[in-house]
Amino acid sequence: ARVAARREEVAASMKTIEGMVEDAHTRSWDACLGASSALSGGSLSAREIRCCRACNQGRLAALLGRLVRLLWRRSEPSGEGSRGGAARVSLMNGLRMVARLMPLLLEDPADAGIRHLLWTDLAASPVEGIDQPPAGAAAAAPSALPAEAPPLNLGGCLVLALVRSLFVPGFTLLACEEQRFSPAAWDASSAATDEAREAAMRALLVSCSASLFLSPQQLAGAGSAAAPNRALLAAVNAPPPLGKALFRALLSVIFSYDPVGYGIPYAHSLLPDSHRGVVHAASQLLMVLLSPRTPAAFAREGGGEGGCAGGCAGGGGGGGGGAAAV
Repeated sequence: ARVAARREEVAASMKTIEGMVEDAHTRSWDACLGASSALSGGSLSAREIRCCRACNQGRLAALLGRLVRLLWRRSEPSGEGSRGGAARVSLMNGLRMVARLMPLLLEDPADAGIRHLLWTDLAASPVEGIDQPPAGAAAAAPSALPAEAPPLNLGGCLVLALVRSLFVPGFTLLACEEQRFSPAAWDASSAATDEAREAAMRALLVSCSASLFLSPQQLAGAGSAAAPNRALLAAVNAPPPLGKALFRALLSVIFSYDPVGYGIPYAHSLLPDSHRGVVHAASQLLMVLLSPRTPAAFAREGGGEGGCAGGCAGGGGGGGGGAAAV
């Protein structure tokens, strides 16, 4: 009986291993990256992502690199990367993939492999050369984007690509390229831009929400018990003019929203209001971006290097990081 039980146990384990190997190919992920129509919430298999994270992180790195390069290419300053129906769908699908993928990658704070994959510097940036014009092309007009080199790690490139996607003419902006970082850039909107803004903000929000998976003890602890929320720090410290434009856009959307609408109470129940979802996402994102404490707050609380680790994890406080960025 014990031999039979052992055989059944071995057979069950083999089925599990075969399933993990099969899922490690991430068929749904490949299909999503090449999809020509809008993705739904369940298009990306959670089981495939978890299996890939557990047994095939090399392939996970390759797929993440493809996703980051797609987002970087589609969020180029001129808006050409997202112009046209197919390009817009591609960028929207990339943002939806990030919103689906990142919680599954961040759900285990003890997974050092994911931290290494996202935040280890590489010999060259994962997006190197994408923004450069092709050889022989005419010199483009000077861009308002930062001139420094892109980050050398996947996580930094992902966060910066998401921030870039919030200021793409013809996608999240009605304004032209020259006005994309003006204080009034987000004042005008349409149903299409509202949809794009909400998708981009939600993707950035979930990417910065690693602290949700930490226990209160880890958030309040010092030293190595609390790992810094690297994505949140990267978003708060986005290079100019992206960082300041991000906070101005969020504040503009929140404080310009008229909940009454056309003077009719509960007008959103009678008429479609695409701006309501944007305000909701902007409010959540702004609160998250204001959560890191400032170095001055660490000093007042007597937290040295360990206190900084706890604060950078997003454990509440004065929100000076975001305020300084504004």
